[in-house]
Amino acid sequence: MPPDLLNLLAALALAVGLFGIQATAIPAIDFLWHRMSETRREKTVDVMSYLFGKPTDPVDTLALVLFCTLAAGFALSAVGATLPMIVMLLILALAIPLFFYSRANSQRARDLELALPMALQQVANEMAAGATLETSLKRVAKSAPPPADVEIGRLQRRVEIMGVNEAFAEMAKQLNMQSFTLTASVVRVGTSSGGQLIEALKNLSRTLIEIERLNKKLRTASENGRRNLYLMSIIGPLVAAAASFVVDHETNVLADPFGQLLIGGAVLCFFAAHLLGHRLTRVQV
Repeated sequence: MPPDLLNLLAALALAVGLFGIQATAIPAIDFLWHRMSETRREKTVDVMSYLFGKPTDPVDTLALVLFCTLAAGFALSAVGATLPMIVMLLILALAIPLFFYSRANSQRARDLELALPMALQQVANEMAAGATLETSLKRVAKSAPPPADVEIGRLQRRVEIMGVNEAFAEMAKQLNMQSFTLTASVVRVGTSSGGQLIEALKNLSRTLIEIERLNKKLRTASENGRRNLYLMSIIGPLVAAAASFVVDHETNVLADPFGQLLIGGAVLCFFAAHLLGHRLTRVQV
């Protein structure tokens, strides 16, 4: 059989195989998607919306990611990459967007935490001037900095539809942040204590400001330990990479599958150390 025909048949078989895997994977992904908890589904949808810039169908998007991963694996194999290198590169390709999403999500949560005390104070002032809670939230949403303006606007619409206590409870559940959970509890107590909501919001605003001052001191104190941990975590990848140039090997470390596995493990441990260090030094009041 001519080589050109063999290459054509091999390419056709590969295309049919990829199509078959994709056709089988979509029902499997759909089944697993509906078996996931609602919280995990919402988290996954948030990640995909961040990566693609707009809401997408989660099952189709996950199937597309699977297809791109398989196609990238075949492409790397075609250019001579070994299995450890392919696995390492694919893991990094999937982990880097998740890392940036995590950083963006943390920054958004931080901005919300900083904006909440002032927003509560403004709501209390508006209510003291005679406005209803719904009107106060609408006015504050127009002047609040992003992303607080979006969340306050959502809260105002929930209050109109669900009622005060249910709206604040839903907000605390969606954001899953300590300060908003505390806000929901204070509002629930304030609305049931005979019109003491305004004073309760003012007191809560002052309390959150004081908590933020203490948290700032804790972040400053833990910054040195976090920096030292990051510096220590980079030693492994540097030693693994330098070994391929400094030590006289019969086979280059970068060309040896086991050497690639070691370097890949060092790089993954580097990212794991960063994640662990961030979690261990994240202390809050």
